[in-house]
Amino acid sequence: MKQLTIKDLMTTGVYAALYFLFVALGTLVGVVIIHSGNMMLAPAFTALFAGTVYMVLISKVQKFGAITLVGVMMACFFFFSGHFIVSFIPSLVFGVLADSIGKMGNYQSKQGNLLSYIVFSFGNLGPIILMWVAREAYVQRLLDKGKDMTYVNNVMVEFNVSNVAFLLGIVAIGALIGGLFGQYILRKHFTKAGMAGE
Repeated sequence: MKQLTIKDLMTTGVYAALYFLFVALGTLVGVVIIHSGNMMLAPAFTALFAGTVYMVLISKVQKFGAITLVGVMMACFFFFSGHFIVSFIPSLVFGVLADSIGKMGNYQSKQGNLLSYIVFSFGNLGPIILMWVAREAYVQRLLDKGKDMTYVNNVMVEFNVSNVAFLLGIVAIGALIGGLFGQYILRKHFTKAGMAGE
């Protein structure tokens, strides 16, 4: 298995930083649309906006570990930004799964890379997943941080079949569109420069 070089790590760091910018943009757009502080739409908008960053990163660093590292960075972001303590786990799990899927096609399969991106995008559901599996602890953490029940009720996403299906569906659709657009940009502007592993 090829190891990540210092250059690979630096490249991954740059694209991880760009990914974070799209996370911020996706969160901002989601909050503006909902107007309640609820982050329900943020993962889908992030998936929609960040596809190009993901596809270019895969094309430049065709080695196992780069996508996992971005997942680790996202996990650290969730951990250190005040989210519930175990909300970082989905980013780690989906990051490793996405990296493994990409590796199966040597990071050169368009379908494999697209599936990899869709799986990776589910990692951003971490804070919402934790609302479901540890609801009482999540609510108590918000209250301990000085939030009132009005805020808590606005932020919480209820666990039910319709919400689960809706979230999984919009993240998958956002990632599908974002990933296809990213592959188009990669083919149109980066492959000619010899940067894509097609």
